[in-house]
Amino acid sequence: MLANKLVVIMGATGTGKTKLSIDVARVIGGEVINADKMQIYAGLDIATNKVSIHDRCSIPHHLIGVVPSTTHNFPVSFFRSIATVTANFIARRGHMPVVVGGSNSLIHGLLVDYFDSSLYNPFMLSNYWPSLRFQCCLLWIHANELVLKEYLNRRVDNMVDAGLVKELEDYFDTSGSYVQQTGLGKAIGVHELGKYFMGLKS
Repeated sequence: MLANKLVVIMGATGTGKTKLSIDVARVIGGEVINADKMQIYAGLDIATNKVSIHDRCSIPHHLIGVVPSTTHNFPVSFFRSIATVTANFIARRGHMPVVVGGSNSLIHGLLVDYFDSSLYNPFMLSNYWPSLRFQCCLLWIHANELVLKEYLNRRVDNMVDAGLVKELEDYFDTSGSYVQQTGLGKAIGVHELGKYFMGLKS
């Protein structure tokens, strides 16, 4: 059985996409497919704000931590391929795929009927109206900018309390070199604390 229907949840960082995806999956009998560029990498669970096993509320989650942390980047075509396989797997189980994430390029790559990997940003093209290869229920979460900013500040504080600095210290001890600004190197705190942990700053 091939998946022909998806629920897709999008929105800015901190708007509550993860919680909504779990609530939706619980109600409709779904399984969650991660479409966040940082959370698809293994490692730095706090820095990338991966949803914990406890918070998943027994809802199956897919494509979290599946790309090695040493990978500089992965192409959207790769995500399109593995996410399609995952959606079909979920559909064969009689469940609804619920795609969630803030990486619009990944979601676009998954949904469009024809994907052209040579186009860096197809939305810059005039009259770009791609057809979709799935029937989609698209949910976009909006939040007041001031409220969101306050929440994000609290979230960073909570991440620090949860062990963000220690996680980054261990990461740099293991990696042995300053992480490039691609792939997992774009996670929260890597750029800010990387040079310090590598002894380049005091």
